Amino acid sequence: MNAYILRCKPHGFNREQEFLDGRISIGWPCGTSLANKSREEVAKTLAGRYADLSEISVSMVNLFVDMPANSIVLTPSISNKALIHIFKTTSVYQYDSDADREDVGNPHYVTVELLKTVSRADLPPAVIRSLSGARKTLSQISQHYDLLDDYIVSGFEAESATEVTCSGNKAEALNVLYELLASENEAIRLNAAIAILNNEKN
Repeated sequence: MNAYILRCKPHGFNREQEFLDGRISIGWPCGTSLANKSREEVAKTLAGRYADLSEISVSMVNLFVDMPANSIVLTPSISNKALIHIFKTTSVYQYDSDADREDVGNPHYVTVELLKTVSRADLPPAVIRSLSGARKTLSQISQHYDLLDDYIVSGFEAESATEVTCSGNKAEALNVLYELLASENEAIRLNAAIAILNNEKN
């Protein structure tokens, strides 16, 4: 069960309307599909095009490529910063060779269904905190999947602050672990992944 925050400006282009029309993307044109590639292969492919490539960028692209169907994706609106678009992915990673150009810049995409556009303030408090702290193009917030799923199923009614508080500390700790998955230090990424997997078993 996966949830993400994805900003709608891949490769520097405002793609908000394209997201709303059912196609989310992350940019990084590189001349080829990234389907079925390992993280190391993704890094090697991108490094052939981008000399200043960082480990964080590799992690974000790899995260997008591995995004499963039925994931929840939150996208802050560019046209109205008070709004958040809530999507459910309807496909896995897709590649569009016609868009693999600098002047288009969004060949890597996933199809989505727009569930609703809501006020940021109406989201569950724990999700609002994650949105406030997310600075990257793509962040994983799967620790909030159940909370978001309940919010969607309930007709987009957030739980009260009292109900959220009981699990707030755990959610914040998991949020830190998910952020560490993008660390440039391999040992830190591995330890964070182990901690997340151990939590899912409990």
